[in-house]
Amino acid sequence: MACHAGGLVVMVETGERLHMDGPITPECVRAWNNAYVSSRMADSVWFPKQLTSFRGRFRRRTLQDLVLVDVEADPFGVRFTGDSPVTQYIGVSVNTRTFSERVVFGDHREYVVSAPVEVWDATTLVESEILGPMSQTVVLVPKPALHMSRSNSLILDEAVIEGDQATLRLLRGVLLTIAAEADRLSPTAISAARNVVVELLLSAVQEHRQPSKAAVSESMRLSVSRWIDDHLHLGHVLPARAAEQHGISVRSLHRLFADSDESFGSLVRRRRLERAYRDLLHTGDMVQTIAMRWGYADASHFINDFKRVYGSTPASYRKVWQKVPDRDAGA
Repeated sequence: MACHAGGLVVMVETGERLHMDGPITPECVRAWNNAYVSSRMADSVWFPKQLTSFRGRFRRRTLQDLVLVDVEADPFGVRFTGDSPVTQYIGVSVNTRTFSERVVFGDHREYVVSAPVEVWDATTLVESEILGPMSQTVVLVPKPALHMSRSNSLILDEAVIEGDQATLRLLRGVLLTIAAEADRLSPTAISAARNVVVELLLSAVQEHRQPSKAAVSESMRLSVSRWIDDHLHLGHVLPARAAEQHGISVRSLHRLFADSDESFGSLVRRRRLERAYRDLLHTGDMVQTIAMRWGYADASHFINDFKRVYGSTPASYRKVWQKVPDRDAGA
């Protein structure tokens, strides 16, 4: 069926296909809006003020519980609300024409993204604007199919995955093939195609969620460092005990610190000296008492460590520090 409204050509076939070419009128906005809202692609659409005419093609198909959409259009924008059917899905956009897209998050962060394939989640998005003529194939996958609840955001505080993952490249190729062949697929083939898309998307999300080796090491080192701080007052802080508490071997513990600027032993010595230094300046305790409190075998070990770092004995340093005028005011 074709409709003419103020020079605008609107072609609609059973609500699944839309072709528009002409000036932007209320009918144009309403038709494009209805296509996006009914397809779970957004909650509303808008057009740039400087745009006076619009050309767009929109086609929606289904692969069982998946929604497959082909879009080719001039610049336009979409908005998302926090409580809408859109947030029940994870979207995969395969761009078949190079263009940029501005995305805005709920906390007002704003980015421009441009990649051959993007995975997105409207849960934390509030707006997206296509900045140039675009062409893409989009598939919407229900969150339950990915073992996610509706309220789950895709990955932590992110809403868009774009990158060069091998899995994403494979997913891109599969979606383009499905889009080209969907009208000729048998019910059995449609079911198989649906399952392939879900498994590849699930794999891509899980791969992205996995922290890098460097991030895991840094997190573990931070945990060990906190454990050292919590146990310094108990006396000797041994690698074997730290490793046991973190479920790793002593060898792994030392390898963990081999990638940092200091070893496990160096970290313990530095933290022990920092605690002793604090007590030296802020208590009247004897040097021997402070040394024993923080795990030194005797006062001489503490004195040697202190001289190496601060250039004088603890007693001399304390006397000088106590004579500095207005030290508290300048702290």
